[in-house]
Amino acid sequence: MPTTKVDAQNDEINLSDEEKSQLTFKLCQILESWQLEDADQLNILNLDKLIKPRHLYMYRRGDKAFEFDQNMVKRSKMILGIYESLGTTFPTNKEYASVWLKRNVKKFKHKTPLELMLSGDAGMTRVWHFLDCTQGWRS
Repeated sequence: MPTTKVDAQNDEINLSDEEKSQLTFKLCQILESWQLEDADQLNILNLDKLIKPRHLYMYRRGDKAFEFDQNMVKRSKMILGIYESLGTTFPTNKEYASVWLKRNVKKFKHKTPLELMLSGDAGMTRVWHFLDCTQGWRS
């Protein structure tokens, strides 16, 4: 992820338009590779109240870029971290990540990782820490 500069006065993240566009494209690719419904993609991005599912195609094509405030940058880091960890967990079968996200996990009280991720930051953090033990050590 590009280095970000935060404007302390208004909580804006200063990314160039190109960086916003690249990060938006990458996030869309990841969520598509997980084979999620459009509404679930927007929920995971915490944009479900700002963007209609039918407009998501404009972001996938690169016509628009997401606005990256501190919350969106935090979400982006979690999504990228989960994606990378799934790649490490399933190195020979990248497609299995989308299957794993939708399967009940005993450690999550028989909920799916996707259910936790859709529940908010705490759920996403829990999934990321489960997949990447180094995250648990940093917290």
